[in-house]
Amino acid sequence: MKLNKFATTAALAVGLIGFGAPAQAVILTDIVWIVDTSGSMGDDITQVKSNILSFNTAMTTAGIDAQYGLVRFGGTASLIQDITTFSTFSQAGSPFQLFTANGGGTEDGSAAIQVGMTATFRANSVRNFILVTDENDDVLTNRAALDTALASTGINELINIIGNASDDDSNYYRNLAPAHGGAFFSITDFRANPQTFFTKFTTTKVQETVINFCEANPTDPQCLNTVPEPSVLALLGLGLLGLGFTRRKA
Repeated sequence: MKLNKFATTAALAVGLIGFGAPAQAVILTDIVWIVDTSGSMGDDITQVKSNILSFNTAMTTAGIDAQYGLVRFGGTASLIQDITTFSTFSQAGSPFQLFTANGGGTEDGSAAIQVGMTATFRANSVRNFILVTDENDDVLTNRAALDTALASTGINELINIIGNASDDDSNYYRNLAPAHGGAFFSITDFRANPQTFFTKFTTTKVQETVINFCEANPTDPQCLNTVPEPSVLALLGLGLLGLGFTRRKA
C-alpha cells in the first residue's frame, strides 16, 4: 500500500508528540483557509479563530512547518492574507483576526479555491486548502474551471472541506475533497463541539500532510523505510488527541 512509503515519517511525528516540539521542522506546508463570510457564518469564524493556535501547535509538534493564508468569499472571493508565518497570520490586527461575516453574496466555493491557488507558496511545500462553509457551491460553471486549474499545476494539492451535507448539490463538496487527498467534514459536528471537532480535524490534517509529502518526495530519507502503517497512524491520532486533552486541562 502507499502508506508504507511514509510510515517512518508518521512514526517520527509520534515521537515528536511524545517528547516535545522538534528542533527543526521536517515538512513544509502552506495552508490556505477559505472561509465563507455570509451572515450565518459568524460563530464559525469565531471558532476557527479560537482554535487556530491549537491547530498550529499540533502541526509544529508533529514536525510540520506550517504557514498560512486566508481567502474570504460570500460575494467576490479575495485573498486577504497571503502565505505568511503563523505569528504574523494570527497577530492582533491581522486580516485573519479582523475578518468577520459580511452578510451574504454568492457563495462560490470553487472560485474561492481558485483564488487560493494564487497565493505565494513556498517551494516544495505541501499545499493545503481548507474550505469552511454552510452553503452549496453556487456557480456550476466554475467547477470545471477549478478542475482544470488543479490539473494544470502538476502539484497534488490537498483539499479539505468543512461543509453542509444537507446543502451540497450533486455531492460536489463531498466528492471534491477526497478526489484531492482530503476529506469532507460536517459543519454540524463542528458547531456541536468545536474543540472536539478540531482535535479530530487536526489529526487528519497531519496525516494527510505527511502522506502528501512522501508521495511527492518518495526518496526522502524520512519516507524510505517501512513499518506496519495502521498502528503508526493510530498512534499518531492518539498522540494528537492527547495533545488536545492536555491543552483543555491547562
